[in-house]
Amino acid sequence: MPPKSRSKSQQKADSKKKSTKRSSPSPSPISDKKQEDLNFLNEATSEVSEADVQKVFQLLGYGLNQGDRHYLKAGCSAIERICEDGEGLLTLIQAKGVETMLSVVRHMPHAHVSPSISEAINAAAAAVYRQASSWLDSVDEVDFDHLPNVLHLAYWLGAEDEDVALSSLGAMERFTLYRSEHGATLLQSEVLQVLHRIIGHNRAPELVTEAFTLLFRLCDVPGSTVVPLIAKESGLVRTVVESMSQAPLNMRLQLSGLRLLALWSQLYDDHERPGAGETR
Repeated sequence: MPPKSRSKSQQKADSKKKSTKRSSPSPSPISDKKQEDLNFLNEATSEVSEADVQKVFQLLGYGLNQGDRHYLKAGCSAIERICEDGEGLLTLIQAKGVETMLSVVRHMPHAHVSPSISEAINAAAAAVYRQASSWLDSVDEVDFDHLPNVLHLAYWLGAEDEDVALSSLGAMERFTLYRSEHGATLLQSEVLQVLHRIIGHNRAPELVTEAFTLLFRLCDVPGSTVVPLIAKESGLVRTVVESMSQAPLNMRLQLSGLRLLALWSQLYDDHERPGAGETR
């Protein structure tokens, strides 16, 4: 008895399967331009130039805007390698990479990236914070040329990471203790704004106490020099008082804050009464 022929419906189903298999798209090959970009990112090290750092962030930004995980992961890995030592960090600073990294982190929630990409971006930012803190701890106060870099890291990262904030305070204090002229330079470089940001974004008692101590050291100069700067940094006095109210039982913080406020009060009196400062 001859075998039964397959039903028409079965034949149609088999034909549809073959058609679907033939028409399913194969993974699109990576273009030459994209491969060249990825090779560049994969080869980036701490010895890169400023232009190379800028290109890394351009490609990272492109990946973020396009949702391209290849660009994003390679770009984040490149930033981690760049920040493996102090030389790479300084190049990052000169290329304005620190503030660009922060903008990437802040844009990430609006980009709807996957958890793995979010983890890669956070790891890159953590590498920047880690190297910044390490460099600030080891920077030599004798090297005056590095003072602008200290201020740059303190301004951009001191409000983002507690370790960087503490290291920034320590570095600025070392420079100030080494030469009083460094303290004057810091004051003219808007260090009060930097310290205001750090105190305003960090409530850890140890950090706030260190900030109060540094403020006292920097402001212990004639009132005519520092009073206009304090007045210009609107809200600094209020922030100091609010920080003290956050830790009423921490005697070290309270004493540092009261000493600072007493100094400012005396400076204002000296500034308002010409000649009074000469008797201090």
